[in-house]
Amino acid sequence: MAPKKSPSAAPATKADIQAMMAQIAKLYDANRRWTDDLKIHFDVAVENIRHDLLAANKEEIESLKDRSGQHHRRIERLEMQAGINVA
Repeated sequence: MAPKKSPSAAPATKADIQAMMAQIAKLYDANRRWTDDLKIHFDVAVENIRHDLLAANKEEIESLKDRSGQHHRRIERLEMQAGINVA
């Protein structure tokens, strides 16, 4: 006696295959949109980090310049107090 075939074991028709292909195309499109969105968010995050690092670097440079100027004034004051005349 041959085993009974269930309805799900029936061979796929062209319509079945076309429906599956349409579903796969929808999933492919959704995946592409998700990937594009992810790339945009990543680019924005990288740009924000880059901007923050540039600003921090500029602040550090300004801080070093200020400190350098303060040292220069301090050295001049010490030289004047010590009676050293450096031209």
